[in-house]
Amino acid sequence: MEILGRGKKKGEEGYGQGRAAIAEGDDVLLDEEALSAELLACLEAPSYRPPVLPAVAIEVMALAQKPDVAIKDVITLLERDALIAGRVLKVACSPVYARGAKVGSLKDATMRLGLQTIRDLVMQITLEMRVFKSADYASTMELLRRHATVTARLCRVVSKYTALEAEFSFMAGLLHDVGIAGTLLALAERKGKRKTAPDLIAIWPAVDRVHQRAGELMAKHWTLPPDIAFTLGAHHQVLIQGYPHPLAATVAIANDLAAELGAGVVPKTGDGADEGRACLVAHSEVDRTSPHTLAQAREALRLSDATLALIRKDAERAVAEEDEAAR
Repeated sequence: MEILGRGKKKGEEGYGQGRAAIAEGDDVLLDEEALSAELLACLEAPSYRPPVLPAVAIEVMALAQKPDVAIKDVITLLERDALIAGRVLKVACSPVYARGAKVGSLKDATMRLGLQTIRDLVMQITLEMRVFKSADYASTMELLRRHATVTARLCRVVSKYTALEAEFSFMAGLLHDVGIAGTLLALAERKGKRKTAPDLIAIWPAVDRVHQRAGELMAKHWTLPPDIAFTLGAHHQVLIQGYPHPLAATVAIANDLAAELGAGVVPKTGDGADEGRACLVAHSEVDRTSPHTLAQAREALRLSDATLALIRKDAERAVAEEDEAAR
């Protein structure tokens, strides 16, 4: 086995971006270094394909990047997928968006929500249907889904307090940990001689180590905007080629807030009793960013202590609203 790479520790640029060449057919190895290499080899293989996103989701993403878009084009797209269209209508009718006015059609919903919100909503629906789903890791995938949704909302909160363009903030937060989901799905599909997927408690450190690179690869397969791909590959480092990336900094802060407020990939001790959650609690540093990197993120976004206090207050309110909406 050949392992090449740099960034041995979380927080170092290049962490989780090693390369490996492993003989085909090898079973999953439980040594963290070797398993990390095998996972990367699997994800970077020409034959790897991430979960397929519905054509509607991809086309809505492309449409949202055009300067002039006709409402009828958006409606035509949404009408091609009844499940997505139904969810969009439901959200548009919710108290958050309806504001007392009746929403009775996709045209009403599109005009009420706007193209960027519809884009984000369609991607959220798609991830819930296609990516955060696994019979082998169901409990973990549900934690990931909630963490992604909360982090996305908190990215919007952080963005309100910066002078930066926040077009992709929700999307980046929503997608930032798809690398974890994609890696778990790949492991579940490659059980080899095993009848069950590898135990999460054994593989979790390696999955955590490669999830940024995995997310970046998935974003490229899905032809997502470059800023999204960069952020997925560096949301625990913030620095890209030596310079802070504002979107990565935003996600780093939102991700950390989500964990502190009880919506992390790893639940707080005592939160939940099933085997999957107990396993995750054992790995308390999973999906966390170092204090040094968080300080870099705050500096990059020019967030003072007073501003951070305001962000945290808004974040607490956003998490409470998300939990209420989920009930």
